[in-house]
Amino acid sequence: MAVQTRSDVRLTMAAALVSLLLTLLPIPPAHAVVVDDLYHATVPVSGEGEDALAEGYRQGLSRVLVKVSGDRSVADLDGLAPVLDDAGSLVDGRQLEKGRDGGDELTLRFSRAAVNRALADAGARVWGLNRPLTLAWVAVQDGGDRGLLVQTGESSDQGWSALILEQTASRGLPLALPPADRAGDRRLLSEVWGQFMGQVSRASSGLDHDLLAVVRISRRDDGWQASWNYEGAGIDQSRSVTAETPETLISEMVENWVAELASRYGVSGGAIETGPRVRLMLEGVASPGDYAAAKRALGQLNPVKSVGAVSVSSDHIVFELEYEGELPQLRQNIALEERFRALDQPGTGAGNAGDEEDFRTVRQTLYYRWQQQVAAPPSSDNDAR
Repeated sequence: MAVQTRSDVRLTMAAALVSLLLTLLPIPPAHAVVVDDLYHATVPVSGEGEDALAEGYRQGLSRVLVKVSGDRSVADLDGLAPVLDDAGSLVDGRQLEKGRDGGDELTLRFSRAAVNRALADAGARVWGLNRPLTLAWVAVQDGGDRGLLVQTGESSDQGWSALILEQTASRGLPLALPPADRAGDRRLLSEVWGQFMGQVSRASSGLDHDLLAVVRISRRDDGWQASWNYEGAGIDQSRSVTAETPETLISEMVENWVAELASRYGVSGGAIETGPRVRLMLEGVASPGDYAAAKRALGQLNPVKSVGAVSVSSDHIVFELEYEGELPQLRQNIALEERFRALDQPGTGAGNAGDEEDFRTVRQTLYYRWQQQVAAPPSSDNDAR
């Protein structure tokens, strides 16, 4: 007859508690977005001839390189010239079909590994699939009319909404506009126009986002001007641009956003300045399902090359991560995955002496709590640690 140990009972009770809490508490939303078409591109082509397809491959790869690196000039790097000349060798899949205008369009899927390797070899950044979500509050004034861009229901400003969504999609930047029911809120429109970040931040409560963009667009002489505040995830950007056309204006604004995000979250193949491995101690793993989900989430982070468990106990698991780039970039990428809650560096009390001694065998250990299903309940044991 199997005998349950005290440890078995504690684990069983913890699993039961998690199951009970699941029925009582909501699952917190995850804001960061996985950009699943990052390595895809659709380009116009002039038929199915060899030369037409080769040019389509080149154009498509150029667009993908821009999305993945966050650098709109990346295709000008000398190291990428031969890669672009042989772009067809990086294609994993293709589909030729008629576009809306009746012309031929070529949809391409490129090899993620090959694209990343080409960028790294050229010394360019690689910005991963997991990207922060921007909530954009945009007020547009054209003549005497002033309006707020929303998800649906726009009238004269519909072209601006489509333009912003098109430009951000082309750069691999997840973006959401506020819901349609905010369109008639004149007070909110005034707050966006005045760029009162506190009021707009409160209005954003309950709307998924990692960053807030508060934008004011207006006529200026024969062109347009956009000024904005872009805040969140450690970013605080206040800038303005002018341009002759709406297309150029939005392109320049989005370029400013993407350049800053890519510099923060992108990983350069030549930027390895710290140790390539680090340990991550994860509390709150209550089941094999939690373990599998946590390991999978870590493995999907852009800088992480490999992940494996090196020790397991009743209340935590220690993973070892092999990663590329710098340790702060790894931390920033982990911060985008809301199921990992950062913990303070623990002390060296006797209760964890064995673990602390083990952790000293590596350069550094990161400490997190796993909260896939619910926020961890208060625990005097955790406080003591």
